[in-house]
Amino acid sequence: MKKIFKLLTYLIFIIYSVEILLFFFSSDLQKSLVNIKGKRIEIAKAKNKNFDLREPEVVYIEKKNKIKDLSVPFYYSSLFSNFETFKKAKKNNDYIPIRGPINKKTLSCAEDLNYRIINNDKYGFKNSNSIYDKQIEVFILGGSFAEGFCYGSQDDIAGNLIKENIQTLNLGVATTGPLVSLAVLKEFAPTYKPKDVFYLYYESNSLRVLNWEEKDIILTKYLEKNYKTNYIKNIDKVKSFLESIEKESLKIVTNKAKLYKKEEFYEEKKYLNNIKDILEINILKNRIRNLFNTKKNLYNLKLFNEIVLKMREETEKTGGNFTFVYIPSWDRFFNSSSNLHSIINLREEIIKNLNENQINVIDTTKYFSKLENLSDYYPLGYVGHFNEKGYKKVSNILKEKILN
Repeated sequence: MKKIFKLLTYLIFIIYSVEILLFFFSSDLQKSLVNIKGKRIEIAKAKNKNFDLREPEVVYIEKKNKIKDLSVPFYYSSLFSNFETFKKAKKNNDYIPIRGPINKKTLSCAEDLNYRIINNDKYGFKNSNSIYDKQIEVFILGGSFAEGFCYGSQDDIAGNLIKENIQTLNLGVATTGPLVSLAVLKEFAPTYKPKDVFYLYYESNSLRVLNWEEKDIILTKYLEKNYKTNYIKNIDKVKSFLESIEKESLKIVTNKAKLYKKEEFYEEKKYLNNIKDILEINILKNRIRNLFNTKKNLYNLKLFNEIVLKMREETEKTGGNFTFVYIPSWDRFFNSSSNLHSIINLREEIIKNLNENQINVIDTTKYFSKLENLSDYYPLGYVGHFNEKGYKKVSNILKEKILN
């Protein structure tokens, strides 16, 4: 027994010694990713940019006093799956919204260290209600890139297309995957009959989120041919849920805001992140994953292909054209040591499967990889979603497809 204990002790010592060495010999980029906000502040200062040091919870509490209809966002995703309101609604088979709040404002994220106020429409999506008075030509489906994190409606993909007089509905739902997008399409397409539907697949997240969605019995019902809930007509049924989830979220936000107001919080967080990263042996795990490409079999590509085919089917039912849009991640271009490369490397297989099923595909990787100064298309030239320039680039690519 003593020998086994001794052996385990030596093994643990060796593993953590390797992790510590890997950390100290990691590139400056890898080290900066342990404290992303700190690096963003450093970049903003160097570029003489205006920036807001506050955490989103602190900003929300302060702005809530001035903007009475400011609320917190809700997405039908794993992010909210442990909330009591969500669990209770699932248990009682109550109506749960896809996105919220309804007819209220929310606070954006701040990858460029600036917060914005987001307007949510009568169905809980990131649009102006006036869009519904027009003949809608285009749907944008997907997660946070489709929604346009972290920018206002005028600077996201839908907003840029609207500036070109192409009436576009932003149906993006951040933190969600393809099953939620299928649900949105089945609920909205019969009413608004878009000419073009674009589903934005983000290579670092869409398949990972599907792992949660495929276990959700409400979402998987949308795989049935004629299943839908008449979401638009029943939108009033979700208001009590949204009121309850807002109260629950507000308690969490308030508690976090109190913590973040501590002056020493930022320095504590920086060092805690470094220690946490080492204790979890993240660098070593990432190297091993990339070496053996261990993640490939963790994703349900068969189900993913089935969902995309159903998206095309639903689009064609109302006379529209469906296009799959592949969105590359920042890690593809700038972080060769990322643990995401095992999923990033599925790109060719995914596109090959889509081509075999005669799905229209726009691979924006080809467009972005040819650009000079590619970092200019990301907030502060650093890790994150696209900035205004990046979203404008995607909208121009889609515009070309629409007009042709």
